[in-house]
Amino acid sequence: MIVHGEEASASSAEDLKQKISDDMQSVSDFARKEASTVSAKAKEAASDQKNILAAKLGGIAEAMEKVAGELESGDNRDIGKLTRTLGDNLRSASDRIQDRSIGEIANMAEDFGRKQPLAFLSIAAIAGLAASRFLTASAPKSGTVKSGPVKSGTVQNHAAASEAQAPAHNTPSTYVASTSLAHTEGRARD
Repeated sequence: MIVHGEEASASSAEDLKQKISDDMQSVSDFARKEASTVSAKAKEAASDQKNILAAKLGGIAEAMEKVAGELESGDNRDIGKLTRTLGDNLRSASDRIQDRSIGEIANMAEDFGRKQPLAFLSIAAIAGLAASRFLTASAPKSGTVKSGPVKSGTVQNHAAASEAQAPAHNTPSTYVASTSLAHTEGRARD
């Protein structure tokens, strides 16, 4: 009788192991499928952004070609030719980007960086500058300082208030110290 109980227990342990193994396999399959779906969506989004970039580069190239035509018809033929060459190069870059996958574009950028490191770094610096200018231009402007009490401990509010009150000949650090002293003296009199 004991042997029969041990067999039933071993059998149920094997069944449990099999069920756990099946569950682990189904979880693994589900995770693989979901990762594949997420990867496909990310690639599609990157491809869409690549196509938008290519279209914008094509638009810039078209504008440069129009400017080149105007310059060539006027007194600036040499500058017009240079502008046309730049526009043509930009258009061909746009076409190359449009026709390639993201991986191929990354490989092209790597190859260009290896072959022309100075040009690559220059382009990266210009792109960084352009991005910086874009971000500063699109940041919300705060032309006026809000009146009201300045919260203690907030560096931003204190700095904005002291800049608004500081005369042009004082530096903010010396003026903040004198302003703080004046406020302390005023409180002592009250």
